[in-house]
Amino acid sequence: MPIQPQKARFIVFVLFFFFQSISNSFALGVDFIERGHFNEDGSGQFSIEVDLTKTSHLISVIKYLNKNYKDITKAIGYKAFSNASAKFEKIEGISHVDVTYNEKMLKFKLVFKFNTLQALNKAIGKLNKGLDPPKITYFILDDVLFIREDLNGIAKKLLFYQQYDNSLVKSLDLAFFFKESTYTTIYTFCNTIQDYSNPLSELTKDKKTIRVTHHVFAPDQVEYAIGNRLHFTKK
Repeated sequence: MPIQPQKARFIVFVLFFFFQSISNSFALGVDFIERGHFNEDGSGQFSIEVDLTKTSHLISVIKYLNKNYKDITKAIGYKAFSNASAKFEKIEGISHVDVTYNEKMLKFKLVFKFNTLQALNKAIGKLNKGLDPPKITYFILDDVLFIREDLNGIAKKLLFYQQYDNSLVKSLDLAFFFKESTYTTIYTFCNTIQDYSNPLSELTKDKKTIRVTHHVFAPDQVEYAIGNRLHFTKK
């Protein structure tokens, strides 16, 4: 019988408590990788990948405890991406939506193409519904400027959720359990990048691809998160 997402989350958090009680060195991590290729006309391709490799031992324990939980990795995130893809397909300017799942590698990815930045912003807004302000503009791009807006940051969103009494993570030390978590953005442009605002940024040699690897709960990175402001070299 397929595992229900709610039950999967409950079992995961129960095990978190268990491991917390027996080991002070146990820590988990989830890696998020956001990629975007932006053309000069505002079109391009976008993807978000979730890598659960760092949680492989925990997932193995869950599967061992109950064989009904063999599809727990799907319950954790694949369904959310599948639901999002169905919504994306209804957005004008979004096409070639695909969700891939590699059970062996514990990875799943959502990929799609966008014709305009307006369509991209609408899609990301649906994915983050309830987490960000409804009118946030995630991406701005013109000939000389690119902005990736990130108002709350991944850690801030999790800590905000933790405040609620009915939250399963209320009593967890999220910074301890997920201290190995990262959120990486990799953006490629047609124009040459002149400068950037996020100190975590890394440029490729041709200065057309920029990478930010944000360690979600690193004390010195919470404020920076994945937001960035780029200027391009004038032609």
